[in-house]
Amino acid sequence: MRSSSGKGWLGEREVALILYDLPIDEYKVIHNVMLQTANGTTQIDHVVVSVYGIFVIETKNYKGWITGSEYGERWTKNMYGKKYQFLNPIRQNYGHVKALETTLGVAEEKFIPIVVFLFDANIMVKAKSPVVYTGQLRQEIESHRENKLSVRDVDEILNRLNSLNIKDSKVRRTHVQTIQRDIRRNEETIAQGKCPRCGGELKNRQGKYGPFRGCSNYPKCKYTTNIMLDNEQKRSVSDGVIWQQGTNFFEKRK
Repeated sequence: MRSSSGKGWLGEREVALILYDLPIDEYKVIHNVMLQTANGTTQIDHVVVSVYGIFVIETKNYKGWITGSEYGERWTKNMYGKKYQFLNPIRQNYGHVKALETTLGVAEEKFIPIVVFLFDANIMVKAKSPVVYTGQLRQEIESHRENKLSVRDVDEILNRLNSLNIKDSKVRRTHVQTIQRDIRRNEETIAQGKCPRCGGELKNRQGKYGPFRGCSNYPKCKYTTNIMLDNEQKRSVSDGVIWQQGTNFFEKRK
């Protein structure tokens, strides 16, 4: 349970319990969906289908301060001064939406992506796309009351999802191994000062809201990554001073 996969499973289980309490006549829930796409397989933590839209939910079970930008490649978890970067869950979940859009033949505006963190995290990200704590998830889902689908649409989508959901354990293990391999490869590329998307050189740049690293092939390639804070910036955060990174403002919570 202390492993990343174990913690992820616990987070998904907690979210599943919250979704279980949704009115069953309005919301149909499918957990741990894996679909075949043109680029391989994609795994989605939770899909909730209703006449109000298709909710696509990405769960993160992280502790510590969570910082990043809505459009950045990666976010950072900072716990007791130890930092760990992970894929931006908003971008990750958008990829899930596009996979479902293609697979189901449903327009993008019918989907509602939500990223949910457990309460152990201190989310310090400003974004238009919903990023909520588990205690806010049900309220966020039930705040969407505009009909986007018919009852017949809901039934057809459920049937198609259930038929396409890959349950083969070997395929699922391969999916996890592929993700781990890609993460290691990207980290090695970044450490060499190269862009993991196009292979261009990563340059230190000064943006409107602070420093960042960006691909030298901009604007053709728009890859960016965070620059770690120095000790002076860390002290500013601990003192409650507003600081800047990338395209976001973060403020110590009261």
